[in-house]
Amino acid sequence: MRLRLWFTGMAIMTIEARGLKKHYGATAAVEELTFTVSPGKVTGFVGPNGAGKSTTMRMMLGLDAPDGGVALIGGRPYHALREPLRVVGALLDAEAVHPGRRARDHLLWMAHYNGLPRRRVEEVLELVGLASVANRRAGGFSLGMRQRLGIAGALLGDPAVLILDEPVNGLDPEGIQWIRGFLRSLAAEGRTVLVSSHLMSELQDTADHLIVIGRGRLLADTGVRELLAAVSDGQVMVRTTRRTEAMTVLARAGATVAVIGRDTLTVTGLDAERVVALLAGGGLPFSEIAQHRASLEEAYMELTKNYAMFTAPLSKDEELEA
Repeated sequence: MRLRLWFTGMAIMTIEARGLKKHYGATAAVEELTFTVSPGKVTGFVGPNGAGKSTTMRMMLGLDAPDGGVALIGGRPYHALREPLRVVGALLDAEAVHPGRRARDHLLWMAHYNGLPRRRVEEVLELVGLASVANRRAGGFSLGMRQRLGIAGALLGDPAVLILDEPVNGLDPEGIQWIRGFLRSLAAEGRTVLVSSHLMSELQDTADHLIVIGRGRLLADTGVRELLAAVSDGQVMVRTTRRTEAMTVLARAGATVAVIGRDTLTVTGLDAERVVALLAGGGLPFSEIAQHRASLEEAYMELTKNYAMFTAPLSKDEELEA
């Protein structure tokens, strides 16, 4: 049975970035970044490697000083919070625990340092599923278990704000399913939940809102449903064994055609009825035609395609699509 948290609806807390800047020499890690993370929803924070996500979260938590702009939690910089662990809980690095320290002792040390009662340690251990291994040393934990321990630490003060960097990293399928529901339950309690992840499939089932950045700049600040609807708008999915001929016929009719699988295309610019007529008129077989609903990964790739710092050579299918 899931334990109830202490949280009882304290003052509404938002996370704000206002004109944030951070440079490392001639490299701009973050440039004029402005957004607000609101309570009551899970907000995904995404972008290609090197986009500035980790730098931004470090500035939110006072670990890096911005070169310009401000990062605020509940209207204040992190260093101005009187009891920071009771306001914001964070997990930036699951490895940031001494390997020789027992899980319970690690949390007891955090609780003592922040003036929290011992009973809270037992509550969060139960909450994240580590009660049975609380006396084991962290060095013997799997990555998924260390992630759970990091989440337990973030929850110790029962904060209104959660900032979690790649919390599903290393979790098994059961753990991923658990954290998916857990994050949504935290948001449903009125908390502000910001989650950085590179797994778009997980965010599609978890996040309500997305903040997308690339090369330190804001690319999108949008609801997940709205983004998927915008990317899917006007697209028709076609499954055919004669892909190349179908692409030629549809393109000649003015459509934009993209390859999304060995025998699957998406068509933009023509409705389904027109696509059927063109393929039938050309004697081209097809097994399926349907309105295409883009995945979050497709939407993300479309948004960030010009902002990736590290890219691999295109496959033959991708060359055709490009």
